[in-house]
Amino acid sequence: MSGLDPARLELSAPGDRYADYCLWDYEPVGPTAGRLRQASLLWHSLACAGADPRLFAICDALRDGLGPGRSVWGAKLRDGVTTWEFYFYDYARLDRTVSIERVLAILAPFAPCGLRYAGARPYFMFSLDLDDGLARAERGLDRLNIYVGNPGSSVSSGLSYGLTAEGLVFDNLYSFFDAAREREAIRAKAACSAHLDLPGLDLDAILWPELMRCGVVVVANKRLCDGVYFSRVGIDGLIAFLDRLAYPPAIRDFVRGERRRLSHLLFDVGIDYAIIDGRLTVTKSAYYGLL
Repeated sequence: MSGLDPARLELSAPGDRYADYCLWDYEPVGPTAGRLRQASLLWHSLACAGADPRLFAICDALRDGLGPGRSVWGAKLRDGVTTWEFYFYDYARLDRTVSIERVLAILAPFAPCGLRYAGARPYFMFSLDLDDGLARAERGLDRLNIYVGNPGSSVSSGLSYGLTAEGLVFDNLYSFFDAAREREAIRAKAACSAHLDLPGLDLDAILWPELMRCGVVVVANKRLCDGVYFSRVGIDGLIAFLDRLAYPPAIRDFVRGERRRLSHLLFDVGIDYAIIDGRLTVTKSAYYGLL
């Protein structure tokens, strides 16, 4: 199992939180006794990538410092390399308790950060990237992603900005749709893109039919590509996603082998895509879970 410590296979327990990658709670879709937590997939992903032990320690520190069920992780695959992004939500806005300052203080013993962002600004979420370079102090924590709301539209949406030492830069617009009720709006949004060639585009190559039975679809307009995220996918949808994108065999074998113990959970997955050399190409993908 790629060196995964058996102790990292976390069993569900009474009182566990079940929430999607927006930290919106849901009821588990099956029995929970004897089943696995989504954190087990994080630990397995780290083990499969041969992550530095200090990266495990950083993840532990985040959960210990914020409490269980307060962080969302994403295992991101680009050009065969896996990195991890962590997302921190607090919908209390200005009255937040999960703040940038609090998370950076937790991370300070591992990765000091000189970035500052005014707490008086109404962000509801921020994220940061973790990898071996950070864990080994080969790079600093040099970027934060800040997310703010986007009132005034009939479509729920959000904006993200990248914060670096050079300042704040607008990155992405995220639009949320109910997968069952807003199919045509989803297709129209995905087709309206600066990165895609029309006509002749097969939207099913973006809005994968095997995942469109999810709860929420998010279409993202980004600077260098576009993205689509399928939220609240069942275990079979996660398996289909990993297979279609040819994730490492160890990842796919683990999820398939643990299908029963993961079947009470809902998952979130996403792809970035663009037209490259005349072909629709997935440039990055990710699957997400709760820590």
